Amino acid sequence: MEDIRHLRSFIYVAEHLNFTKAAEQLYISQSTLSKHIAELEEQLGVQLFVRTHHSVRLTPPGSTLFEESRSLMTKIGEAFERARKSQREVWGTLRIGCMGIEHAFLPRILKHFVSLYPHVKLDIQVMPIPRINEALERQELDIGFNTFIGNEFTSKLEIHRIRRARLCFLLPRNHPYANKYSLDLADLKQERFILMSPTTFPIGIDWFIQQCNQRGFTPNIVSQPARVETLFWQVTAGMGISFWGFDPVFCQMLRHHVSLVAMNGTNAYGNIALVWKRGNPNPIIPLFIKEFDGIKPPRKLH
Repeated sequence: MEDIRHLRSFIYVAEHLNFTKAAEQLYISQSTLSKHIAELEEQLGVQLFVRTHHSVRLTPPGSTLFEESRSLMTKIGEAFERARKSQREVWGTLRIGCMGIEHAFLPRILKHFVSLYPHVKLDIQVMPIPRINEALERQELDIGFNTFIGNEFTSKLEIHRIRRARLCFLLPRNHPYANKYSLDLADLKQERFILMSPTTFPIGIDWFIQQCNQRGFTPNIVSQPARVETLFWQVTAGMGISFWGFDPVFCQMLRHHVSLVAMNGTNAYGNIALVWKRGNPNPIIPLFIKEFDGIKPPRKLH
């Protein structure tokens, strides 16, 4: 690409025979333009221009390069346009399994993906994690989302972690610890806990009970709803406390009803990952995964 930029700079100078006008057309400084020309002359081992205080003219090697390079740049431009066009003309269907908690990042990812690939149909289904994984194994889904807790995650499926956030306790606003910045599980051993159903989030339940056992107590689990909304409602009603990965969208939704307090612990992190079955031949899968490369982490918990 460096050579193409230098050649493009040369063509603009050759067309205008004026470095100032060429630099303006290229939206670069005149010093940068002069550097491009000098580097190109050094690479070719020839002088391309004769410059005086009043004029710029091509040398014989410069004239030869000018004639040849214009058609070359045209072909390069056509090749780039064909590449862009081939991207827009990707066709097919991508079947996506969602957990229903992807509010913080998925809408903007989908918006950008659709703008890049307008002919791709997105079939989005919301279901529990076990069903997502089963459907991926049977290739009834192409790609899905999983959530896991801690620092490691093992699966038979391919994994691409896209989000990591500190876990936090969900406490009713009138709870004695509601204004704390952080707490350890041991501080809450007398509490009633509301946790997601194991059919919806089996890994979360196992991890939480293990962490409690390590601190010398068995949690008093009073409810295990299948839906996230139900869990939030029950915490708001004062039926117990729970935990969740910090998410600015959920924080905005819950801030008037629930207090979020950071959970202490080196592995007290919630993670979201893309998962898919190795060998799935759908060519749209890697295009969708690439959309998550630049995803921004959530803001820190305050």
